[in-house]
This record gives sequence, structure tokens and C-alpha cells, in this order.
Amino acid sequence: MIPAGFQEHAEAMVALAQRLEGHLTPKEVRFLSLLAAVPTAAGEVLEIGSFKGKSTIVLAKSVGLAGGARVVAVDPLTLPSATDPGIGDASALPATLRGNLRAHGVEGSVEFHEMRSEDLGRTWDRRLRLLWIDGDHTYAGARRDFETFAPFLSPGAIVAFHDTLHRFDGPVRMVCESLLLSDRFGVCGVCGSIGWSQFLGDARRVEQHWPAKRRLYGQLSRLIPHVATHRSGGGLNRLWFEVKRALVPHGDVDPARWLSSLQPGA
Repeated sequence: MIPAGFQEHAEAMVALAQRLEGHLTPKEVRFLSLLAAVPTAAGEVLEIGSFKGKSTIVLAKSVGLAGGARVVAVDPLTLPSATDPGIGDASALPATLRGNLRAHGVEGSVEFHEMRSEDLGRTWDRRLRLLWIDGDHTYAGARRDFETFAPFLSPGAIVAFHDTLHRFDGPVRMVCESLLLSDRFGVCGVCGSIGWSQFLGDARRVEQHWPAKRRLYGQLSRLIPHVATHRSGGGLNRLWFEVKRALVPHGDVDPARWLSSLQPGA
């Protein structure tokens, strides 16, 4: 069920996020709040890629709205990838992240691992209800993040990739290849630049979702040639990228309609 007071909470998260450095639009903040506040399966909420803590704080406060205790987050805080944002002095990033968590009262609600996601994966043994992937946006990096933790998804869990409609190929290729073309994932969509789907794990339960998945695949896959070298380029290539991106439905998500579209976890 959607928790009482969720709409007010979501708008409070939008206002909070606007005061924090990071890359989430208001519609993405609302949707991320919804994913954290409505458990669709048993298990943990895992964030890959924390940066300065914007999404970490939103997740932690929203998990709290649902009565949850914590969010697990992992980030090496070294900006090791070509797709990471340029911020100048990267050595200040760990202190900035922890300071932001502390300032917004969620330091005790975040189990933070300062390491690469694959290193955490070597000892990980917990089920997941939400896997939020916002780390290395190269194809190799996004694929590694997904494949490391996908075996721990509970039936009914949600997988969400950030920057699916941006100019790096990792998120859009992974949404297309590993979610939309998979017989383990059901209902799917894009909100802002968040590409997501529900893990069902059973091809028979996925059957009814194939028409919508094929339709979204057709829309999203047209972006891949424009971002395959981690940039959309300029001139005509960029223009076509923008046109094709605009044709992908990526508007606000209505919480009640979203919830009714999901299948219960097995």
C-alpha cells in the first residue's frame, strides 16, 4: 500500500533535493521516493553510486516512511569512471557525502560501503527489494553492477537505472537488453531518465507484459547508436538523439496507477 501522507512526503523530498548537489529532476525524486516507500517484495534497498548523497537521502527518508530501518549504499568515492561528473577536488567527496547524510538526519539509516560495487558483491548475501543503479554509466560498468546483484532480487523487486535517456550507453543498453528483452522482468517504464522494471523471475508471469515491453524496446533501442561511444556528438547526430529521446514516454508516474500495474511477489 502507498503510505499515508506520501504525496506530502514526495513534495518535501523534491524541495529537499533542490538544496542538494546532484542530478535528479523533480519527477525522478518523486518516483525514487515511491520506489523506496512502497515495498514490492521482501529485502533490502541497495543504491549503487551515491556521489554527494542526494538520492541516498531521498531513499533513506522514504524507506523510513514505509517503516524500514535502512538503505544500503556503495560508492568508492574516487570518481574512477569516465562517465563520472567532474567536481574538481575528489578528495573532499567522502567528507561531503557523510556531512550531507549527517545534516539531514539519515546517517544512522544508511549502511554505507566505501568500495566498488563488485567488491561488496563478493560478500553480499541478502535479498533485494529495490536495486537502484546510478554508478559507472559505461556499458561494462552498468552491466557489472546489474549482474553482480541481480541474483539477489526477490520476486516482485524493482530494478531501476538512472540516466537511461542521457548520453552514456550503459543504462539504456542494460534496460533494453537485461530488462526489456528478459523473460524474468515484467511491467516496465521510464520516468524522467529512470528506466525501471519489476523482477518476476517466471516467464509465465511475464507473458502478459511482452507487448508493452516490445513497444518500449522499440522506442529506447533507437537511442543506442547515438550514445554507443559514450557521447551523442554534435550536429545532426545530436539532433536525431534529441528527437528520438522525446518520443520515449518518460513523464510523471501516478502512484496509484503504478502500484496497480505491479504483480505481487511470489
